[in-house]
Amino acid sequence: MKILAIIPAKKNSKRIKNKNKILLKNKKLIEHTFLVAQKSKLFTKILLTTDDKEIIRLSKRYGILAPWVRPKKLSDYFSPSYKAVIHAYDWYKKNFGKVDGIFILQPTSPFRTIKTLKEMIRIFKINKKKSVISVSKCSEHPEWMLKLKNNKILPYISQKYFTKRSQSLAKLYKINGLGYLINPLILKKEKTLIPKNAIPCINKSKIESIDIDDMQDYLIAKKI
Repeated sequence: MKILAIIPAKKNSKRIKNKNKILLKNKKLIEHTFLVAQKSKLFTKILLTTDDKEIIRLSKRYGILAPWVRPKKLSDYFSPSYKAVIHAYDWYKKNFGKVDGIFILQPTSPFRTIKTLKEMIRIFKINKKKSVISVSKCSEHPEWMLKLKNNKILPYISQKYFTKRSQSLAKLYKINGLGYLINPLILKKEKTLIPKNAIPCINKSKIESIDIDDMQDYLIAKKI
């Protein structure tokens, strides 16, 4: 089975400037993704899509395929990630041929393990190439959340939920960013990284599931 890894890395970030290049354990953040992808030996090719020329130069040290600078129209804040992935895959298919799956590896998950990558590919295979999304159990349940209106606290859903014990609430899961393994045919048809009938891969490690989105996440990651 042929699996193409695609690493999407925009140059600009709203919350942390040059986020993909911040240092974590003497390496730039994105290097942790380069390393785990290469060491896993699970992928037919590893393809980088970025508008950052410095990251392109860095990727060459790891033997990552980075043949072009991502077009501006696919690099702005409002451009959805799936468009950059489809653009990268179309180039790859034209130059190297089709693959069975596209494994999207975001650079913001530095504690991602090879074990998780293998498990997601295993689930992909046994479920006849249905898309696989890595998820974690929610630590904060939305039924306990509040919203503010006119400086007043209001229940987020309904007051009746506040009478429930936490043990009786439904188990909910969130996408943790560790990986999206998608059938390219489904990606092109549904135009999303989270297609219908996707299969979850449940990750129980709070450390591995850390997704560096803001400065607080980064400080936690540095502490670990």
